[in-house]
Amino acid sequence: MPLVEPFRTATGETATKEALLVRVRGDAGDGWGEVAAFTTPGYAPDTIDTARLALRDYLLPALLAHGTLPSVRGHGAARAAVECALLDGRLRRDGVSLAAHLGAARAHVDAGVAIGFCDDVPRFGELLRSYVEAGYRRVKCKIEPGRDAAVLRAARRTVGDDVPLAADANGSYTLADAPALTGLDAFGLQCLEQPLAADALADHAALAARMRTPTCLDETVTSATVARDAITFGAGGVVSVKPARLGIAEARAVHDVCVAAGVPAVAGGMLETGIGRAVLVAVAALPGFTMTGDCSASDRYFGLDGDLTEPFVLEGGRLRVPDLPGLGVTVRHEQLERFTVARERIRAEDV
Repeated sequence: MPLVEPFRTATGETATKEALLVRVRGDAGDGWGEVAAFTTPGYAPDTIDTARLALRDYLLPALLAHGTLPSVRGHGAARAAVECALLDGRLRRDGVSLAAHLGAARAHVDAGVAIGFCDDVPRFGELLRSYVEAGYRRVKCKIEPGRDAAVLRAARRTVGDDVPLAADANGSYTLADAPALTGLDAFGLQCLEQPLAADALADHAALAARMRTPTCLDETVTSATVARDAITFGAGGVVSVKPARLGIAEARAVHDVCVAAGVPAVAGGMLETGIGRAVLVAVAALPGFTMTGDCSASDRYFGLDGDLTEPFVLEGGRLRVPDLPGLGVTVRHEQLERFTVARERIRAEDV
């Protein structure tokens, strides 16, 4: 699925969204899930191809043979998609929305937008203004060594002091860059997301102690246990929760860790289609998400009518939380046919 414009980060560029969907058909009803892994392992170890193999060769055969998802190390994106599809089918059958199942009471969530690198300075300013004028309540800019202060200075000048501004480094710095990172305090950032490597807990704690800007952990957080340890060690004052990477149940568990510790959670996106976006918005409606995160309208990535489901649209700077059964969205099969390049079917009788 072509994006309206390429999305560039410190770990690579995405111009076309390659999505892997899981559809479960069974007695509990049909359900959908989305594997939000990327095509390369720059952001996380999972890729579309490793997820497909894990699904085809292990997760789905084991599910069909034993009736439950097996415990595995890694392959979080693949497992999250199956978990979502199973839950979607069950909730559709029972007439319960995902938000209600999670205990989320908010009918809307504040919308935020992430902006990748843009070397065209006038175009960068134009994008920022358009998102603020559209009503987005938080802007997050990608940064990396050598492209940080200038980016944020331009962003702050454009959006003003009233719009929360965040920066996301995708782990591209080291602790040796602390002087440059502490200089970013001048921009009054909502948070600085994943400045250092995913496994650098001690270094994150050392950096956090030197900065006024809260450090937000994303790639680091692979489970509720890791989130608890990171908070305990002072490595993160904010936690980015990505249900596409963690799974719905684990995302809820990470949220609960944040609530117990009094640490803000932000909802993190993965360039999802409407299927994954429905999960993201429902999870973001939980009470622990006290900072505006990456919940964007569908047209931010796929244009006005390019998504696989009915679009999520801005309503006064917010997105409506689906309240219909299951994920609360309907797959547009004509769109699915338009973009589908391959299918694989795993059946119980073949296991």
